[in-house]
Amino acid sequence: MNIEKLNLKALDYSLLPFISSILIIALVALLNIPIIATLWRYSFDDGTYSHAYIVPFIIGYLFYFLTTSHQLHLRNKFSWLATVIFLFSSYILFVATTAQISLLYWLATILLICAAINLTFASNFKVFFPALYFIFLIPVWGMLTTSLQSLSVTAVNALMNFTSIPVFVEQQFVHIPSGVFEIAGGCSGLRYLITSLAISSLFSFLYLRTVKNTAIFVSVAIFGALLTNWFRIAALIIIGHQTKMTSSLMEDHNMFGWYLYIPFMLLLFKLGGYLSDQEAITKKTTKNIRTKNLINWKILGILLVGLSLSSTSLQMMKRTESKPEQIKLFTQPLIYNYSSIEILASNTSETYLVYNFKGDTLEGKPTFFDNKLIPDGWHMLNKSVSNDSQTLTIQNGLNTAVVTVSYEIVGIKRGFSSSFKLERLKQALIGINETKLHWHFQLN
Repeated sequence: MNIEKLNLKALDYSLLPFISSILIIALVALLNIPIIATLWRYSFDDGTYSHAYIVPFIIGYLFYFLTTSHQLHLRNKFSWLATVIFLFSSYILFVATTAQISLLYWLATILLICAAINLTFASNFKVFFPALYFIFLIPVWGMLTTSLQSLSVTAVNALMNFTSIPVFVEQQFVHIPSGVFEIAGGCSGLRYLITSLAISSLFSFLYLRTVKNTAIFVSVAIFGALLTNWFRIAALIIIGHQTKMTSSLMEDHNMFGWYLYIPFMLLLFKLGGYLSDQEAITKKTTKNIRTKNLINWKILGILLVGLSLSSTSLQMMKRTESKPEQIKLFTQPLIYNYSSIEILASNTSETYLVYNFKGDTLEGKPTFFDNKLIPDGWHMLNKSVSNDSQTLTIQNGLNTAVVTVSYEIVGIKRGFSSSFKLERLKQALIGINETKLHWHFQLN
């Protein structure tokens, strides 16, 4: 009888759920190395997302916390619903990577991890939270930059009205007698906002239990992050005015913002502690439910099959990555990651090139953000876009020319990059991802 109790206790305190969760994430990463490579380039290597290095460790700790607090249990019974959701998530990732849409396959990866967690463990919101925390690692937050920048301009203009400094605001530029300040994208406050969201959501998960207190805490964190940034910009303008723009802060003002943000974070944790203490007073005592953690081999088999079918690593291994030929023409654009090129015309007055993309890499596509459609030495005068092409009027000194660009997939040409992405998504449903870029230069 004592041996039986001892075995049960060992099962109760087993780290098997924690180890299983880490192995699931590691397996998803290993089977999708091309996606991880894009995250490394655009998240870990970007100053705005420098916190990305600690996100995996936080996620690991959260799964450990759920395991040791007996809130993470392996699913003992097979679930058809969880299986369907998991296999559908695998298909979504396959479509997203075939269509080569960055935002979609990043989010689809998180969806797949959540579906794998749902398949493997008895589910509730707390079980999903660590996987959802990956959203702070993914570079999707840049879409907020323009809105936050406009909000900062409005707020700083209002704050400066409380000073005696003459201020004239024009777009994102703030004019004062001593000089001009630009509230650029880096001054939008995005870094502080991401930090506040990451910390406040983590604190709420660990210490708060009610929706009301969580909403209060997260709202204060968001508003405080924005307010800190606005005061930072206003303070820099005042310092610039007082020092005739000679202060060292005019060159490097990023750390100045963190000096203002850290005291706010201390006050935020003080608020969090108060809310947590209030909950502790009214908290009802509940017993931790401990269950045996046993491996369900049917679930494990489905997990391995689903992850393998959606694996971008395996997809890329099946494709032979071709090294494109290097050409040097009279006039040409700067295009990356193409598989081959067709030269339909090439002389001093006309160049017609067709770039072929076989989908060898996730970034092998006509709409890759770093592609330059305008040749070196030329600048754009006018741009018009139709359903099947876009026309760029360009100039170089006294010379003018017209560049006609079309994106093509399965014989369908598109001029708008957005409609072309939609067409790629449609074709990705059946596994087609070979595309072309038509580039025609005609000197006037």
